[in-house]
Amino acid sequence: MAKKNLEKIYEILSEEYKVFAETDNEWDNNGLNSTDFKSLVSVMLSAMTHTKRVVRACNALYKKATTPEEIIALKDDELTEMIRPVAHYNRKTKHLKELCRQIIEEFDGEVPNTKQELMSLKGVGRKSADILMNFNFGGETIAVDTHVHRLLNRLGIVETKNSKETADIINDITPKKYKKHAHEWLIQHGGNICKARKPKCQECVVYEFCDYNEKTI
Repeated sequence: MAKKNLEKIYEILSEEYKVFAETDNEWDNNGLNSTDFKSLVSVMLSAMTHTKRVVRACNALYKKATTPEEIIALKDDELTEMIRPVAHYNRKTKHLKELCRQIIEEFDGEVPNTKQELMSLKGVGRKSADILMNFNFGGETIAVDTHVHRLLNRLGIVETKNSKETADIINDITPKKYKKHAHEWLIQHGGNICKARKPKCQECVVYEFCDYNEKTI
């Protein structure tokens, strides 16, 4: 029954939330996705990090380097200091250098535009590849982070243990007409309303479909 409600949920969320291109968002305002390479680096650095901290790190980095060659030319400690605002900055320093090397040596300096090739890059997982495919390369995919995973489970659309399982199912059952923007609606609702510890059930526009046994209404 829950899966039958999916289209109704998408329709309601599409009326409640604007898509990112229609909003005054920090990524666009700071040029974090002004090129495919910047988009790739920004998304990779964003893992487990709040947007404001990603913006700080990327602004510092892009003042000095905006190409794979320029990033490789940076000293490791210099790069680490630039991206220090993001989580796991030491590990991401190594991943970013290796990612740049791969792009130069394996892809002739161009960001690859298939999901499989993107996931072959150091530090790029399923969620990051799905985001890039959807926003940069015209692939209609639904990226699943912790917010989307939590929301879809609470709504009873999926019953999964991890984001990968959720991504497989939601991409399979979502009608094509919703795929382009589903991620944007779901992540906004999951992050702003269906919070992990204190969900704002009183403000939830899809409350009637919710299966969460600890909802607060």
